[in-house]
Amino acid sequence: MLISLQYQAGQLSELLENLQSKSVSGSIYINAIVNSEQKFRSRVICLNNGKIVYGGSKILGNQELARKIGMKLNHDWTEIAIEYAAQRLQEPLSFRELLDQIVRIRVFTWEEIETCVHAQVVQVLEQTLPYPGKLQLDSSRVQNDLSYGKDGHALEWNKLIQDVARRQQQWSALAPVIKCMDAIPRLTTGWRPVKDSKAPQHLHKWVNGERSLIEIAEQLDQDPLDVARTYYQWIASGWITFGQNTPVTQAVSRSQEEQRPVVLSVDDSTVVQILIKRALEEHYQVLFSSNAVEALKLMNTNPIALLLLDVTMPDIDGLKFCRTVRSIPKFKKLPIIMVTARDKFSDKLRGQIAGTTHYLTKPFEPRTLLDIVGKYIGERRQDFKNTSYKHRVSLSTKQ
Repeated sequence: MLISLQYQAGQLSELLENLQSKSVSGSIYINAIVNSEQKFRSRVICLNNGKIVYGGSKILGNQELARKIGMKLNHDWTEIAIEYAAQRLQEPLSFRELLDQIVRIRVFTWEEIETCVHAQVVQVLEQTLPYPGKLQLDSSRVQNDLSYGKDGHALEWNKLIQDVARRQQQWSALAPVIKCMDAIPRLTTGWRPVKDSKAPQHLHKWVNGERSLIEIAEQLDQDPLDVARTYYQWIASGWITFGQNTPVTQAVSRSQEEQRPVVLSVDDSTVVQILIKRALEEHYQVLFSSNAVEALKLMNTNPIALLLLDVTMPDIDGLKFCRTVRSIPKFKKLPIIMVTARDKFSDKLRGQIAGTTHYLTKPFEPRTLLDIVGKYIGERRQDFKNTSYKHRVSLSTKQ
């Protein structure tokens, strides 16, 4: 059975969770639209009875998968092990049986196998969740026996999502010079080779001003984040640049000098946080919190210019938190935008009563969020200027 669905930015996570809850088995082909030119990023995730067992750029055969794991682990005996194990298979296409045979002769462990595939799935989610696109479920093509460990378990969805969030923080640390994995590296004009370094050979082969960082990583079969970390060092050495980016030491100080308005997003959804970050990070400093207690700490220690707030939070209702914020004198005029899936008139009315400035319904377009945030931060800045001007006039009159 073949099912096709189109989805908006931020909806893919919900679709995947829904398929898992229905114990679906099959291959999920994802075509994410990653830019305005409608460029697609194609990935696949395999489910077995509602559990994720595989993810990557394409579906591999059992021997291909074992070979790839061997390369990741740098095992010299991989080919011999695969040949030995394949001769003893009762089912030639079985993933579970082939991997179990390799584990038995102690070339891989189940923990190593699971770690490799888990890392692949995390990258698939990282590279597709924030974008709109098209999902196609093929339930006729099932990797039905792929599982891990002696108990034959699958990968854990919550752990996958947690690792996606962790990687987002690591990408943020590189953001002053490498905005995202789709950024395109270029050789600097005055670049000179360095003796006894692998950099020159790599740079001349891969960095041509057209390939993006993720395209280079895919062709090298490497983690884009690892490639980005290496390039980050090469930027500091003056060998490459990403567009108009400046060297690392200058970029950090410039970021501090700009003092962009600070936006705080309070939401326990990793996917929503990723979307908000991508929509706003070019124009604002974006802080994130998944609970009310942490949010209040951030609000008391940072010059928050605008608050994005979800209604549904694990520790306190978003509307109640909004009322709490409004009860604090210094936050009475703080723009508070409620970002929620609840779209009934009664929900919006309760939001207004609680003190929200604007009500934005999920899913939302990144441009829409950027426009709304810009509007209210702009209005607040103007109010501040007007207040400051009146204060100065008042002082001069008294004098």
